[in-house]
Amino acid sequence: MKEKILKILDKYQTDSILFTNVKETSYLTGAEFDGFWLLNVKDKTHIICSKMIENQIREYFGKQDIRIHAESSLYKTVTKILKQDKINALLINPKYMNAADFILINENLSHEKINLIKKIDILDSLRIIKSTVEIENLKKACQTVSEVCNTVKRELKPGLSEIDIHYRVIELFAKNRVTESFTPIIASGTNSANPHHRSSNRKITENDIVMMDIGCMYNGYCSDLTRTYFLDKINNKQKRIWDIVKSSQNAVLKEIKAGLPVSWADKTARDIIEAAGYKDKFIHTTGHGVGIEIHEMPSLAPNAESIFLTYMAVTVEPGIYIEGEFGVRIEDTILIKENGCEVLTSAVY
Repeated sequence: MKEKILKILDKYQTDSILFTNVKETSYLTGAEFDGFWLLNVKDKTHIICSKMIENQIREYFGKQDIRIHAESSLYKTVTKILKQDKINALLINPKYMNAADFILINENLSHEKINLIKKIDILDSLRIIKSTVEIENLKKACQTVSEVCNTVKRELKPGLSEIDIHYRVIELFAKNRVTESFTPIIASGTNSANPHHRSSNRKITENDIVMMDIGCMYNGYCSDLTRTYFLDKINNKQKRIWDIVKSSQNAVLKEIKAGLPVSWADKTARDIIEAAGYKDKFIHTTGHGVGIEIHEMPSLAPNAESIFLTYMAVTVEPGIYIEGEFGVRIEDTILIKENGCEVLTSAVY
């Protein structure tokens, strides 16, 4: 933890940094529970929490070299520590702060003439490359979501509603002792033409189409998977669209590796879909990073400026959506490697 924080302090040439959101604190400490702030001042680490969770904090962090402050006012405690150590600037990420906390901290620091340095992407450069432990957590999350998807596919039948399937996914996650990493998207029939459809009471019919976009969290790490299934008969247009989408995904999975521009992935998938005549029907980027959040850097977008690095975890998810008819999206979570990639999700197509 301390090594990561010191890298950030060195990068931004400052002596102090504050983390207030569970996504930040869990990444740095491994503690997945909420309700505490993590403050680093020079080489000292402070945890600031309410008295309600003091025992939980002390039990979790045990004998680590951390100063624990159980106080009624978190922001006043931050100000007090900074003032005692004669610190004149504090680095924060406002993206993860609620408005009230930001206003109160800003007011208190301004009163003490302590400058607030605001940076949105403080942890991105660290989080983008996954450690061995993080990769194992991602693999477990991907294995679990794949097994759940396979189970649900076997159970698909006319008469089930999107909501029925939605809650079946959540039930299976619970049985596997994981939680959903985002609200499941179950879209059937014409609803599948809406990429982020909200599961409805629509019931599946014979020869129907069902798109499932689901993901779970294991030890705080997310998986993301989409499959598009057809019940019984599939018509020629549906088969052609499915084949185009899968071909575009395969083209990316076959060649993607460390060192390639991130924009290459989007161009590769998009070129195949455009060549097939569906340029205007691919209406989102080709994928995104995944980790402790379901959407992380990098974004596999046409204008992406970064390159793929070894042990990045990203999704590859091309899609075609024909309004009023149906949509097809196929998505897998993968791990970038030096000479290729490892596909972490394995649900049947």
